[in-house]
Amino acid sequence: MRLTPEGFAGTELDCWDIFYDAKDRGKVLSGIVTSVVTPKTLKEFYWELRFKEGDGIRGIVPASETGLPSERMMNFFIDQEVNVKIRHIDKKNGIVACTRREVVEEARTSLLNTLQAGEEVPALVRFISRRNVGLDIGGGVIIPVPYTKAAHSKSLPLEAIYKPGQLVTAVVEGIDKENKRIEVGIKDPWENADFSRGDIVSGKIIMIRGRNLFVEVRQGIVGIAGYPVGRKISEGERFPFQVLHYDKAGKKLHMVVFDPERIRGRRKLHARRREGSSQSK
Repeated sequence: MRLTPEGFAGTELDCWDIFYDAKDRGKVLSGIVTSVVTPKTLKEFYWELRFKEGDGIRGIVPASETGLPSERMMNFFIDQEVNVKIRHIDKKNGIVACTRREVVEEARTSLLNTLQAGEEVPALVRFISRRNVGLDIGGGVIIPVPYTKAAHSKSLPLEAIYKPGQLVTAVVEGIDKENKRIEVGIKDPWENADFSRGDIVSGKIIMIRGRNLFVEVRQGIVGIAGYPVGRKISEGERFPFQVLHYDKAGKKLHMVVFDPERIRGRRKLHARRREGSSQSK
């Protein structure tokens, strides 16, 4: 009979049973990527994972077992949750060797057999680089979408348009079952957008570059406004903006921070001009 410490009511001492059971049954566990480690004994980089099932137990996922299209993508997953299967358990050293690749391959096979070209599917933004947006279209299957397909707001960096964890609508553009490839794009949010000069819209400051504010007025629709004189503005703040110019075909939206006093001043000026014009007749 194994004795537990006095007053101990947790399950930490037998949490290894969870990992042995998952290994034997091929069950999927979730872990948080805590670091990308430069190898000392292994021949490749690897993820180190933290599991909620066992604090202090380290998961190891070699680069070849991440299921990612490229080793260079590993850094983007720091602090993100991934699904893995257990391949080997080293209880003495508190380590479990894991594979994400098997989980992803199973998901990819399922998607290849169910998706159809032209279909729209929800997708999660997992990472953003200068050239790509990495979308999880289901089960951890990551599809990099190039800048040319993802940058619906012209002349803006991808990190100004997308954020990790953001949900977008992906459009299936091609299925290649023989080579196990899926090609997707991101549905253009400008398709159903319509703005007119003078419209007042609520916008969130997502990036400040020099004297320019990059303002998201709807998910995926980012416009540009000048930094207002005499005001302190920070990223993440939300303000009303007034539309100055909208070009749907060019996907351009130019705005100015809405100032009611400025509008009232213009109205008074127009009224005085009309009054002066009527008196001169």
